[in-house]
Amino acid sequence: MRSSNLIQNAWVVARSASIGLLATATDLVVLAVLVSGLHLSPRVASLPALALGIAVQFIGNKWFAFEDHSRDWMRQGVQFLGVEVLGFVANIVLFDLAVTRTHLPYLPLRLLTTNLVYFGLCLPLWSRIFRARTQESS
Repeated sequence: MRSSNLIQNAWVVARSASIGLLATATDLVVLAVLVSGLHLSPRVASLPALALGIAVQFIGNKWFAFEDHSRDWMRQGVQFLGVEVLGFVANIVLFDLAVTRTHLPYLPLRLLTTNLVYFGLCLPLWSRIFRARTQESS
């Protein structure tokens, strides 16, 4: 691999990580507002919080991380959504198990469960959605 490709890939990873932080912050803030502010249960509040985090993740990765300004929204969106459905279900199940089987605070549990799903399931699958686009442009 050429040095310029390595640097370009590292830059994509760094930008994607920053989008991941923004998506996680969105998820946590919405979750906290719904639970602590509106007094919803963490289990119920988990759904809209995750949905907003997923939207930030897709748009941010497409536009910022991978600099993909193509109009290929439909194909990429459907593929991303397919992977995220798996991730969403995994997040809901893991978070529900963690909340109901431990006495740990819900925000650290959310961080733990979303990171497990992200690194173990979603990243290996959805990163392929934009891979072809970045390789085509190099």
